[in-house]
Amino acid sequence: EGSSQSLPTPYSVIGGIALSVMVPDSTQYRNIFDIVSRTNAGELQDVVTAMRDAFGILADNLPAKVIEHRVGQWCHVGSQIVNPRLHKLNVPTLFIGGDEDNMLPTKEEGDRLVNIMPNCTRLMVKDGGHFILDDRFNLTSAIIDAPFDPFNQKRNEKKYDPISDWVTPSNEAIYEAVDSRVKLLRDLFSPKFFSTGSDGKRKFGLGKVPTPDGPLLFVANHQLIGLDLGMIIAELLVKRGIAARGLAHPMVFQGGNGFGGGAGPTGPPRRVSKVNKEGPVDPPPGDFQTFGAVMVSPKNYYRLMATGQTGLLFPGGVREVFHGKGEDYELFWPEKADFVRVAARFNATIVPISAVGAADSANILLDPEELLNLPFGLGDRLKNSSEGTISARFDQNNADERFVPPLVVPSVPARHYFVFGKPFDTSTVDHSDRGACAQLVWRGEV
Repeated sequence: EGSSQSLPTPYSVIGGIALSVMVPDSTQYRNIFDIVSRTNAGELQDVVTAMRDAFGILADNLPAKVIEHRVGQWCHVGSQIVNPRLHKLNVPTLFIGGDEDNMLPTKEEGDRLVNIMPNCTRLMVKDGGHFILDDRFNLTSAIIDAPFDPFNQKRNEKKYDPISDWVTPSNEAIYEAVDSRVKLLRDLFSPKFFSTGSDGKRKFGLGKVPTPDGPLLFVANHQLIGLDLGMIIAELLVKRGIAARGLAHPMVFQGGNGFGGGAGPTGPPRRVSKVNKEGPVDPPPGDFQTFGAVMVSPKNYYRLMATGQTGLLFPGGVREVFHGKGEDYELFWPEKADFVRVAARFNATIVPISAVGAADSANILLDPEELLNLPFGLGDRLKNSSEGTISARFDQNNADERFVPPLVVPSVPARHYFVFGKPFDTSTVDHSDRGACAQLVWRGEV
């Protein structure tokens, strides 16, 4: 069955055709087709000769009797011995496979090993077939970037600090996000922005928004469903170069979606994804993280102000985003005004933002309260789900925060208006005076 100048054997031809169908992925198929299609008549003989030699290589290196032995006897017996021992292999393991493998159930096998082995990470290569070690995949980088540390390179790595280590995204990243996510909202709602100077005079655009040397805090009402966030962040970045860091609900970091109001991946999708028993490993940062959002907490807010950064706070939070019928544009801010006290401690400048338009662009069919009262156990399910959601406020239980979005249907889109109010300098405020700080809020200074 060895290769020679004679015609290839039936096994070589059938086996070669089968492998040629199952091994390449779609990209490799296109590359092969491009090579063949560019072949002229004079080179055709060389192509045919190469194919004949390839058939011979299969017969020489993987004879039919070897295949019969491995599939019929070796594979079954070996699996019976290995499988019961996999759960005991507590060593760092990296499983690499392509999601277009047509020869073996690679994705399913990767999931199986992750579930069985104590310390296994599955690395799946998007658009990769059975043969993934081509010029598109770097095996060395995959090993170096694995969760384990084979070359002792990560032992002394400093853990990323979202407060101090974050950097403003590049112009390319900003415009990519604006063009692919925010532009749709802009086209739909035609937002208009106004700003107010220290003299109280209002102007179209954000020209009067201050850029102080110290910390800056934007305090805004949150509109229905929360789609206004991306428009505010984008306008500040593009028009004024101000990177306002949103203080976002913990749920956002558990899987929202998109710069328009969530945490979907930024930029083009990665070709490689990693998963272990705990879930995704080194997932690509979402738009929230890329554009500086941090989980809302007293500590994170304090550190933003202490380091002289710019924050964007929605004191009404989920209650305003998921408001009920007849509650359009109502403020549901907490009675405590501790955010003013922290701002005053560091002499921050506070700029209030008033926004309208979202509630006029949708009709609420069922508000959260009505949804919680649905029959047949539906309301109870929503209540249990809401109580299982981490509260954004440290001084209340999860059950106290109603994380139930209303059932809405869109209406004719209304123009959105954003008014940046008169800046307030907190350097004249005694941060230890709780009453005075609270009065700033309820008198309308903030």
